[in-house]
Amino acid sequence: MGTTTKESAIELTRLEEESIDYFVSFVQMFGLPKSIGQIYGLLFVSPEALPMDSIQTRLGISKGSLSQGLSLLKDLGAVTSHSLEGDRREHYRADLQVSRITNHFFENRLEPRLQNGKSRLSLMMDLIDESLDGFDDSAEVRTRVAALQKWHKRGGSIIPMIVKWLKR
Repeated sequence: MGTTTKESAIELTRLEEESIDYFVSFVQMFGLPKSIGQIYGLLFVSPEALPMDSIQTRLGISKGSLSQGLSLLKDLGAVTSHSLEGDRREHYRADLQVSRITNHFFENRLEPRLQNGKSRLSLMMDLIDESLDGFDDSAEVRTRVAALQKWHKRGGSIIPMIVKWLKR
């Protein structure tokens, strides 16, 4: 019943499958790749740190996806790496503070993008007159961009509330 690849001899337990499915749906809400949820989900329920080759075998994902996923998870503070005595391989463990990880994502990934979007919308508004000079539809385009600015501002005001809630 577990997920395996042709080379894999290890089936995922039901707990691992459920954890993986949970975190895949969670990360996809944020537009992150499925592999990020798979990796974190497996590590979240693993009682011990796992080496990269074991994670790859268990999940059946490419080494490239795994490497990129682990790198992103480390950047987010969601995964830490450890060395084990007598084993040259790097081992990975999930950081179990999900609220800290989500908080880090909002503050370091989402907020900068919202700021960038704000600047771009402002520039778009400035460019309307220049680009659409003499067109009757310029007022319509200005209305559209203004509506988008309003939506963007509302969305941006929600982020600090979410971050505050997560810090509780």
